[in-house]
Amino acid sequence: MAYHLITIMKSLIGLRFLLFPLLFSLLFSLQGWSQNTSIPLVVVEQIQAYSYLNPTASYWKVPANINPILESLDSSLFVSLKMQRDKSYITSTKTLTKLTQAGKIKIDWSNSSQIPYHAYIEIYEMYPEFAFQNDLVKLSAGKKDSIHSVWFIACSIFNLKQERIFQKTIMLGFTPVESLGIGYTIKSTASMPGLVYNAISKAMNYLDAEGDEIDFIEVKVPAAYATDNYWMPFVHNKPRILFDTTKQFISFIDNVGVHALRIPPAVLKKINNKDKSVTNPYKNIVELIKKTRPYFNRNEYYQVIQPLRDIQNNIDYTLESYIEFNSEPTFSENNTPKLAIQFLTEVTQIIFQDKDSIGYFSVKDFVKEENKFYYPDIVYNGYDSTQTANLGTFFAKQPITQSRVISGSAMQHDFVIQLNYENNITTVLIDKQIVMVISGHKKPVQMVEKRTTLPALENLLLLIAYAEIFQQPG
Repeated sequence: MAYHLITIMKSLIGLRFLLFPLLFSLLFSLQGWSQNTSIPLVVVEQIQAYSYLNPTASYWKVPANINPILESLDSSLFVSLKMQRDKSYITSTKTLTKLTQAGKIKIDWSNSSQIPYHAYIEIYEMYPEFAFQNDLVKLSAGKKDSIHSVWFIACSIFNLKQERIFQKTIMLGFTPVESLGIGYTIKSTASMPGLVYNAISKAMNYLDAEGDEIDFIEVKVPAAYATDNYWMPFVHNKPRILFDTTKQFISFIDNVGVHALRIPPAVLKKINNKDKSVTNPYKNIVELIKKTRPYFNRNEYYQVIQPLRDIQNNIDYTLESYIEFNSEPTFSENNTPKLAIQFLTEVTQIIFQDKDSIGYFSVKDFVKEENKFYYPDIVYNGYDSTQTANLGTFFAKQPITQSRVISGSAMQHDFVIQLNYENNITTVLIDKQIVMVISGHKKPVQMVEKRTTLPALENLLLLIAYAEIFQQPG
């Protein structure tokens, strides 16, 4: 398969030493054309496309309106080659169904035999690894990790002798970036289908007679999000509250006013589970661990003290927790992986305000939401859920599973904090009602909130959600 892919791409790219004399001949003849009153005509015979990532999907298929692609060719490539497109000729489009069809051009000029030049456009979506492993592009490791897919855009032009007189390929590296979107990041496509072809049309402007045979362009596109029946109704068309995390604290402004929160580093105190003396300050904890933890001799145990501060309201909080660290995480009974850091469910985790206990919490991992799903085949922009697109991938709905759930009570109210590490979404509920949905990896970036009359509790829950002890391991 790898050899076949390389063969296909070589047919797209062409041989440098074969192409050079042909280009020289073309440019020489163009000098004669420039002295003539007429500019030679070219027709775009066909645009064909294929996706190696999702061959049965619909998002990569050539759109019905191909005018943006043709107009980009008019203003760039055909200008540089001193050609003019015959705009009366209708360009056909072709959706390939097999990888073996890629790189093959079927010549049929029965309706354009009098036109001197004939152009073909090929658009292929490939895994980024294909470009990297075959040394088609040089990128840093960080850049490679961010690129979702690579699109090859090849243009070939033939003369009436069916000789290929021009060929050039552009590689587009699509990097999805978060904007106002909040939701379940979709991995089937780099962006909304319309935006993908918008970027491809603009990239056509880089097809010209100059430069290398292959040009690489990194394109940043707004990420696409799977539709769902959990977060989407809450964040739909709601204003985003932005966080400032550039300083040593977290700040934001909402309808209540200015908020400033600080999360100092957590303090870990190792528990010696082999110390059986009566003077061991963790004697009761050690006895509990030995009764409830089958691998207590293999793992490490800690008491964790996590300070938290609401700067604006001049309130200090502290979380007191007990955790187990397993350097070789295993699987639970339902075959879900265990996180390296486990909170001891047998011990009450306490919330203090100054020295007073004001609440408690417990932690569970990999909790499936009841009757809540995301739909990977239907995407939207993470903001306006009235505009969706069907990818045609036929992926079935998937249950929403939270990576870590913190449940408890504080200030006479029940709360739940749901951490979704895979999609960097934090959901906060008070008395079973969603009050905040926040996006951001390790630090909050933006939030949609439904303001309540409990600003102190909301700030406390924000502090807990982004406390160091709850960060995704690694």
